Amino acid sequence: MMNLFHFLHLLSAVTWAGGTLFFGLVLMPAMARRPAAEAQALYEGIGRSSGLLMGISGVLVLVTGPLRAVFGGGLTQWSDLWTPYGLMVISAFVIAFVASGVDGASRGRMRRAFEDPATYPEVAGVAARRNAWVSGGAMVALILIMGALGLGMY
Repeated sequence: MMNLFHFLHLLSAVTWAGGTLFFGLVLMPAMARRPAAEAQALYEGIGRSSGLLMGISGVLVLVTGPLRAVFGGGLTQWSDLWTPYGLMVISAFVIAFVASGVDGASRGRMRRAFEDPATYPEVAGVAARRNAWVSGGAMVALILIMGALGLGMY
């Protein structure tokens, strides 16, 4: 069972993190530099082809991470949440959850901005920059936490 959770967690994390970084660091800034109608067409095309995959992978990351911690033996009782290992697991979960929320809010802000081409460049630019910083920072933090957990540095 642990191997299944481990495999699903790694597969979904790579998919979610890679997609999040590509969207936040490459696509959103590129769309912010395009006219609103062109950016909207690109956004809708990407959403149709990747939305379900990204949604499923994000949910799997949030579900399989804690399951790995429990079934892997790192969290066997409630008090284990307050150990260094438990605090790292909690931190990773919170960072992933917040990053997903900020990403969703930024995408929503951009979608709403499509409706007003006059203000689109400014609104989309702010949304893209904020999302890039949060997505990039969150992924660096998560990679550091996962590296520390993988190396037994807790």
